[in-house]
Amino acid sequence: MLKQILLGAAMLATSSFATFSQFPVPEAHKGDAKLVSDFTMQDKSKNWTLNLKGRYVPVQNLEIWLQLPYTLMTSRDGEDTNGDGMKNLTFGGRYQIIPNVAAFLDLTFPTGKKAINDDGIGFNAGVQYSQNFGSIDFGSELGLMFNTEGDDKYKSPMELHLNAEVDPIVSQTISPYIGLDLYIVLGDPKVDGHKVGDTSGNVG
Repeated sequence: MLKQILLGAAMLATSSFATFSQFPVPEAHKGDAKLVSDFTMQDKSKNWTLNLKGRYVPVQNLEIWLQLPYTLMTSRDGEDTNGDGMKNLTFGGRYQIIPNVAAFLDLTFPTGKKAINDDGIGFNAGVQYSQNFGSIDFGSELGLMFNTEGDDKYKSPMELHLNAEVDPIVSQTISPYIGLDLYIVLGDPKVDGHKVGDTSGNVG
């Protein structure tokens, strides 16, 4: 039971990590914002979160972005788990190395409601590859997520994240997309240095 709860928590937490975009950094001095609604089901757990995201390109090829997530509802086996509230803030940066490849680093700080957030610092680092195929844009991302141990002595396992997105270009105003996120848990959760679950190798 503990294993399922810990895995569910680990998988649900991943929605707070995800870079602003898998496609090339926009031109200098441009920016935009979006409100994203995430509804996630993992095993017997459900989670509904709103994410306010904004980005800005201060100089050519360098993008900075910010995410403010708020969890509206969490449940397990149909019962409310009282997990609603402000989640930790994420601040990130992305650099376009060459036209098709970018590198990124996101940092998540313990600014949210203590009862539902880790109090360590989260890291998400990786690379992105994108390509235009005429009427289709393709974007992908490979990242590694991990966090430091905070005052609560809890340390979640590392996660390898692979993302791919295909955007058919329909018109200037309509842009449907299809995406896939794959998460592989690398290791087990620990409290005060002691393993408290068996999650290594689990895939979501």
